Amino acid sequence: MISMFHFPEELSRFWRDYDRRLSRFQAGASAADIDLTHNLYRGMPALFNQFFAFWQYRAIRRLLQASRPRSGEWVLDLGCGTGRWSRFFQRFGTQTIGVDIGVRALYWARRLTSSGSWAVMAIPHLGFRNSSFDWIISVTVLQHLPYEMQEMALQEAYRLLRPGGKLIVLELCQPADRSLYLFPRVLSEWECLFSQTNLQIVQKQPSELLPWISIFRRLAMWACKSPKRDRRLLIDQAAGWFERGPWPWIALYLFLAVAYPLEGLAWFLGVRRWARYTAWLLRRES
Repeated sequence: MISMFHFPEELSRFWRDYDRRLSRFQAGASAADIDLTHNLYRGMPALFNQFFAFWQYRAIRRLLQASRPRSGEWVLDLGCGTGRWSRFFQRFGTQTIGVDIGVRALYWARRLTSSGSWAVMAIPHLGFRNSSFDWIISVTVLQHLPYEMQEMALQEAYRLLRPGGKLIVLELCQPADRSLYLFPRVLSEWECLFSQTNLQIVQKQPSELLPWISIFRRLAMWACKSPKRDRRLLIDQAAGWFERGPWPWIALYLFLAVAYPLEGLAWFLGVRRWARYTAWLLRRES
């Protein structure tokens, strides 16, 4: 197992601080609130993140139309956070193990999930035997690893999958969004990386088809008169707007009223030009 201290120290500190944010939730908090504020855009209201989570779930469900998990199969949830994808797979009757570096995230995963196992582990070296799993799911996890570690993580996933086992990944495909904690690739680079680790692409689905985050950033830069060098911090800054009065909430409801039907129309028309994320179903052949 690789310690967090093998990451750059600044990146290690970021993820420790990110995990500490979960300490503000009380025992009676709902799974939806915890999942939606922790596992998507940091600190943004659950309603904002619910929009993006909806399309993530839709992309994953469409991938599974090609091959559904069977009852009793073993699933590894990489970077499980508070366990939302473990709970998703448990609906198929699978046995799940979630691993994450966040101690508080795993605390909530245990509280919110009636079954499954959980462990503090750090990618790319995980303490499981070869060919232990039928499925591995990794949603917006690889993009948070430095580039030199991403191939190592996929090699480890290959090692842990049984022959014929399947890996689901959903990752950011817009390199312009690179930051301290984001290491995205263009779609072709991700697919080249999968090929290098002997993982066959079975199917892929885009997610976030319309450029909502780019539009949001432009509006936020205009509202804040923020220089371009600060554009990646705007999501962090925007999270505080919702504590200052009703107007950000009114704008959020208006955004959702427009965004859901337009994103649905883009799905119907097959618009992929601006897709921010892509989900892949991969298979280990041998």
